[in-house]
Amino acid sequence: MVLVNNMTLSQKENNDLHERVFEAELDEAGVYFYQAYNETIADWALENQRLGGPEFNPTRMTWIKPSFAWVLYRSGYGRKHNQTRILKIKLSHETVSDLLSQCQCGHGGGGGKGRVQWDPARDLMTSEQGEPRRMMRRRAIQIGLKGSLSEQYVAATMSIEDVTELAHKVGEAHTSKQCSEAMAKLLPELPTERPYTLKCNDGVLYNLGLLTT
Repeated sequence: MVLVNNMTLSQKENNDLHERVFEAELDEAGVYFYQAYNETIADWALENQRLGGPEFNPTRMTWIKPSFAWVLYRSGYGRKHNQTRILKIKLSHETVSDLLSQCQCGHGGGGGKGRVQWDPARDLMTSEQGEPRRMMRRRAIQIGLKGSLSEQYVAATMSIEDVTELAHKVGEAHTSKQCSEAMAKLLPELPTERPYTLKCNDGVLYNLGLLTT
């Protein structure tokens, strides 16, 4: 048995922890995350290269996702109401580690300015029932930030680009009868996501569910 956040986990749940892998597109300078917004917020962010403007509310929890497949699932490939624009946002390695060191691992509602959730990962290359295929044995990280952490996130943004067109292309490929062939043609445009090692101490990694002991 393992004790996490004062809760004893069953062996099945313990095994599930080993399937939590922080995967992201990254380079020497930083890590990329995705968010879906409405037209007004997206246009302001692209013009100013940071989030803000009259409709952006830093007091609300904003969720960032390093998985492109997951933001496509969550936003309906950029087709859902108020989620019609997909932004790709870059943060430095130092910022990512600092933000996550202030987060708690949890699920659903709750307090705190930073929260991490682990949800079933989605496969970018295949689809089922009109959405990226759910991968039951893998978990993808979602990071929620509000208040001072949201402000830190906004201030530390390195770059913002619009990937809505790519989101639509993937959506069209996923609904095609030749999904595999269509996705193969998109490969040069797709992000290359790989396991990412946070520059955090073991206590932080344990708290985030990335270490079991």
